[in-house]
Amino acid sequence: MARPSGPVSDRADILPEAVEATLDAKLRGYAHRSGNAIVVASVPSLEGRPIENVALDTFNTWGIGGRKTNRGLLVLVAPNDRQMRIEVGCGLEKPISYDVAKQIIEQQMVPPFRSGDFPGGIDSGVDALIARLDSAKEFGATSEACLKIMKEAA
Repeated sequence: MARPSGPVSDRADILPEAVEATLDAKLRGYAHRSGNAIVVASVPSLEGRPIENVALDTFNTWGIGGRKTNRGLLVLVAPNDRQMRIEVGCGLEKPISYDVAKQIIEQQMVPPFRSGDFPGGIDSGVDALIARLDSAKEFGATSEACLKIMKEAA
């Protein structure tokens, strides 16, 4: 997938234009104010690949969060495959652990998605991520592999 010009890439066409523009402005403003990058992407199909692989490949190919800080998140939605994932950059592992990402998906995104409200679920998930990051006391990596990556990039 080619890198988008902004923080929203709706290839599955699940966001109305006005919602996409509002989300784009919210994510750009948040990145400017916080230094954390949140990117929302939808794909029409995972093409038989596990969503974990697609999310990680997309995250790395697009360079979300920057090489030095790795403070980025990818919210990937594959509506036709009925799957979603929040891929977390090394620099945001402390405030957004795997368990936190899973909880946000289950509590904020899945309920609206079940009723076909993809824009509402995405917006709710993004708001929960921003609130969690805004309340974080510290950022950074937790795993040895991520600590090594960040050290090498510094």
